[in-house]
Amino acid sequence: MSVGGPEWAEAVATRSDEVVSVLAGLTVAELSAPSALPGWSRLTIACHLSYGADALCRMTRDALSGRAVAYYPGGRAVERTASLLPRPGESPTDVVASLGVRCGELTALWSALTPAEWDTVVTEPADNPDLGPLPLHRLALLRLGEVEVHGEDLALGLRDWSDVFVDSALTFRLEWLNDRRANHVAFDGDVQGSWLLVARDGPRYVVTVRGPEVVSRPAAGGEEAAAVIAGSSRDLLALLLGRPALGGLTYDGDVALGRAFSEAFPGP
Repeated sequence: MSVGGPEWAEAVATRSDEVVSVLAGLTVAELSAPSALPGWSRLTIACHLSYGADALCRMTRDALSGRAVAYYPGGRAVERTASLLPRPGESPTDVVASLGVRCGELTALWSALTPAEWDTVVTEPADNPDLGPLPLHRLALLRLGEVEVHGEDLALGLRDWSDVFVDSALTFRLEWLNDRRANHVAFDGDVQGSWLLVARDGPRYVVTVRGPEVVSRPAAGGEEAAAVIAGSSRDLLALLLGRPALGGLTYDGDVALGRAFSEAFPGP
């Protein structure tokens, strides 16, 4: 049974409208200005979100038709760089307009899905793995992360991450550590040990790295680890996504190991 798909899709639509609206009010110079994400301008973010909306429409349609499909059909190494740039002949304002159109198409497509369709598994081509097999509703959660986090990266005063996003994404990201440490960011494989991640308003997880093996699971009552990292659910999610913690995190036990968590898990 579909879990969260319609709710996440609605939250995606709401945040997408906010992002498009604030970008549409900018001058070309403001669009080209640096964002809060190092190395990315606001225009880079707009291009990235526009590509993503188009890619997810394609992935949704192909999955429903039983076809294997990839986020980057030509492979991440080949296509990712181009996806961060305007298409040939496209101006910065054209990019924002295209983003609005593509987000609208994704909203229309996802709003028409049935509960059974939300459970459809997206299968990638065997020679082009990236996300791994995921049900469609998980794509909606990943997209919610894109628009929530990059909306903040724009540094244009948009609201902080929604409770829907934080509550849903934290557990998902903690569980996903079992299968995926990073998709294109280098991590330090020499950082080994165990961490207890404590959300003061949410779950408690133990994350362990031994050699190449990663185990992330809910912590049993009274369970300990070499390092303890505590904070709000929002700030622990920020840690997993490589973003600043607003309220701050506390480190206990092996503090050096605790602070090295981001080197072992640098974000998506």
